[in-house]
Amino acid sequence: MTDSTTVPAVVVETGQAWMALLDSGSYSEAWENAGASMHDCIDQADFDKEMQSIRGPLGTVKSREVKSQRRMVNPSGLPEGDYCFISCTTLFENKPNVSETVMLELEQDGVWRIAAYSCPLD
Repeated sequence: MTDSTTVPAVVVETGQAWMALLDSGSYSEAWENAGASMHDCIDQADFDKEMQSIRGPLGTVKSREVKSQRRMVNPSGLPEGDYCFISCTTLFENKPNVSETVMLELEQDGVWRIAAYSCPLD
């Protein structure tokens, strides 16, 4: 496993654009734009339901700040590959200081796509 702090700008932009789809409630479009890893883990209908139950009560996004970004090749616990993790602190209308993380994977076609999203609510 190699660990690097060098995350290509396109990866951060891709992650932010994808989270903007969630912010607008475009859950189906977000799922469609995600990568094979996410598609293998959850189908579109279940993703839509999960995002509605997680994101709906939070209200609108007031601000989001990237807190960390990390690139890892062949990290332990994941299939071999090139991954980037982008963590943000997000201020929602109904809950401040929510930690969101998107994991992107470099797919075989050379495009970075969303592999996972987490928004743990304490």
